[in-house]
Amino acid sequence: MALADDRGDFSMRALGQKLRVDPMAIYRHFRDKEALLDAVVDEALRALEPGPETPGSPRERLEAICRAFRAALIAHPGIAARVSATRPTLGPHTVAVTEACLEQLHQLGLDPLEATRAFMTLIRFITGAAAAEEQLRARGSSEDTWREEMRAGYASLSADPYPRVALMVESFGRVGFQEDFEYGLDLLLDAIARRGARGA
Repeated sequence: MALADDRGDFSMRALGQKLRVDPMAIYRHFRDKEALLDAVVDEALRALEPGPETPGSPRERLEAICRAFRAALIAHPGIAARVSATRPTLGPHTVAVTEACLEQLHQLGLDPLEATRAFMTLIRFITGAAAAEEQLRARGSSEDTWREEMRAGYASLSADPYPRVALMVESFGRVGFQEDFEYGLDLLLDAIARRGARGA
């Protein structure tokens, strides 16, 4: 985990040096590097498992899991790229979090198909948001620099053919990754809750 946090990824050689063992010794515990990285992902998501007595409504519990998920991805660089909807990650903590999310979605009134689609949508939103932040940090930039680059880029366009774009320019002084995440999460959860109520 320390190597992954430091590098975003790592080699078996680097891990062997860190542990002061032959790098090949790791294969006695994991079949390959992919299995080892899946275990790192699962460990990073350990803290997301809600307890049996977690307070709040299903929407509030789901919101708390989503926020904790983003925080875990930001705390551990490289994890977001491995947590995707394109392949299953079946570690015990990851599956427990998946079960907890689906349970809240079912309690909101979604049938199994809708719950699956809502879950995948949330995963894509959270991992995409975290990956964008990670890319910014990886190139040594800051959120303030990103905000100014976005504002300046759109400000360079003429307002005549793009009046709505011109209005958007000033908004970049008041947006940020945290604010955008909260806004997007709220939109998604409101829509999911409405869909569930309609189905119920």
